[in-house]
Amino acid sequence: MLCKFRLWCLLSIVFFLSSCAGSSKYMKPAQSLLSPNNNKALVRFMRPSGFGFAINFNVLDGEKVIGNSVAKSQFDYLADPGKHLFITTAENKAFLEAELEGGKTYYVITRIYPGVMFARVTFIAVNKGTEFWGKVLEYENTLVKLEPDIEVLKHWEESNKPKIQKVLSSYESIWKEKHQWPKLSPEDGR
Repeated sequence: MLCKFRLWCLLSIVFFLSSCAGSSKYMKPAQSLLSPNNNKALVRFMRPSGFGFAINFNVLDGEKVIGNSVAKSQFDYLADPGKHLFITTAENKAFLEAELEGGKTYYVITRIYPGVMFARVTFIAVNKGTEFWGKVLEYENTLVKLEPDIEVLKHWEESNKPKIQKVLSSYESIWKEKHQWPKLSPEDGR
């Protein structure tokens, strides 16, 4: 009987923690989702899981911090058409290479998972025909909509410039060729 009670308590705790949405000092509620235009592509970063709800991580476009990935939420980024390198770091480093076309919307799933000492992060490019291709439209309606607090993120960016430069340098000298990073191609836009 005691064993069943402990199992029920453990399952309840796991369910509670996995269903929680997080919060972030770098983000604030958004009234609506953005739309792309002919001069800009829209990249929608989504974190549908509540796992690791207390752990958030910043997302960069090259040297520029563009948002913070928060559990059970999404944020939009209007990007110039062309090539981009999206970056995030935790215990590991994760990169996503993108070639974006103006007037289209692209989707990126962010995930967190246990590491050795801290959390690890990853990007999943939502390419045509992949597991998340149909799910992102459902996520748009269910995830909390956030937008970056530009001033707070700018302060973080300024404080972390040397670290950002080091990560970019490591990408070019080590990580670019060492790993097959996820990619978004122009045809992955909608």
